[in-house]
Amino acid sequence: MTFLFLTILCSSGIGLTFKFSEKHQMSRYAITTANYITAASIGLILSLKNGLLIPRDNLSINSFLTQFSEIASSNSGGLSPGSSWIWAVIVGLLTGYFFLYAFIFYQKSIGENGIALSAMSSRLGVLIPMSVSIVLWNEIPDNLQIIGIVLAICSIILINLNLNNSGNIRFSFSLIMLFAYAGCGIFCNKLFQKYAILEYKNLFLFFTFFTALLISLNLLRKKREKGKPADILVGVVVGTFNLLTNFFMILALAELKASVVFPITSAGAIITMTLGGALLFGETIRKKDAVAIGMTLVAPVLINI
Repeated sequence: MTFLFLTILCSSGIGLTFKFSEKHQMSRYAITTANYITAASIGLILSLKNGLLIPRDNLSINSFLTQFSEIASSNSGGLSPGSSWIWAVIVGLLTGYFFLYAFIFYQKSIGENGIALSAMSSRLGVLIPMSVSIVLWNEIPDNLQIIGIVLAICSIILINLNLNNSGNIRFSFSLIMLFAYAGCGIFCNKLFQKYAILEYKNLFLFFTFFTALLISLNLLRKKREKGKPADILVGVVVGTFNLLTNFFMILALAELKASVVFPITSAGAIITMTLGGALLFGETIRKKDAVAIGMTLVAPVLINI
């Protein structure tokens, strides 16, 4: 349970730090870039320390494809060291893309919708890996899980419905995109852990954050934003929390069932960030939002029972 607790704390630290940056109108892209420089550097150091950058086995794409096909079809077993190295690179590249845009929409949503609703939308992303698991691994939900799915979907609709003065319904684009990108990122974490040797987690994290860094640098160049020292410092803090969150989550998934890790981290992070937003930043929770948050706390528990 220690790794689970640490995952919640580090994940909450990301949201609270983002709230601080949005409140002081700091550069989103500069913070995101500094975040990924920090996370990628830590991942590189850990990979070098463990001798993971240089493959220990002969790499063979054909061997990897054969192994992966057999494992995926039988839904059992794991990849060899050489194939795990290739899998860490492939999934890391994909995860980096999702992580970057999840972070951008996380910052944007916190500024527009507050930390509590943003945290909730991000954590409801667990619906995506759950849905994909039904298709790929035939993990059919039982009755309680179906109730949880319905609650989760209803909460997503509830937090995104805002009646404006004209009486029309307005959806929050940033919350929807945050949900989508965060959910895909969570699924990639699970995808790596399910097939690869756990020892290669640092290599996976390095490629994840290095990929996100490259895309972030390109966006920063296009936006022509220059980061101030305060932006860079905040980015370093976020980057440290970011890497540790994924590091501890992978360890927690190896120690506990995903059905325990996902609901507890989701509910724990939502509660922690909601309290932090209220205590540190004076955020108020509307009745509609409070109902949605309550539904969100129940939904992942039912989904993952």
